[in-house]
Formats: sequence, C-alpha cells, structure tokens
Amino acid sequence: MVNYKFDWTDVVQGTIEIEASSSKDAERIFRELSLSERLNRSDLDSEKSTLKIRFVDVGLGDIQTEALHL
Repeated sequence: MVNYKFDWTDVVQGTIEIEASSSKDAERIFRELSLSERLNRSDLDSEKSTLKIRFVDVGLGDIQTEALHL
C-alpha cells in the first residue's frame, strides 16, 4: 500500500442551531465557535462541483493533476 496525500479545496455549507436569548446573542455565539466546533455541530453539505484537487503527493515528488471537479 502507498500513502497518497491530497491537497484539496471545497466549499462547505452547513446548518446549525444555537440556543440564545436574541438573534444578536446567537450570532455572537456562532462567530465565537472555532471552525472545528462549527463543523462538528452542523449538518454539512458540499456541492460536488466545488471540489478541486490541486495535486497528489506520493512522497516521490508531486504528481500534478488537472483541476478535477468530482
């Protein structure tokens, strides 16, 4: 087996519920969440057309790929 390292970008969207006394407090709480907290607490989705793989590295040098849209 060979380990392959992917350099990728994607646009992720999500929905999260936050309990707060006002919309202003809810937004403040949301903005204070770390990225990992926000992702873990959200229902996530991604459009397949937004996935881009820049390159794959197998440790012997970079294997350049085309801009793949999966």
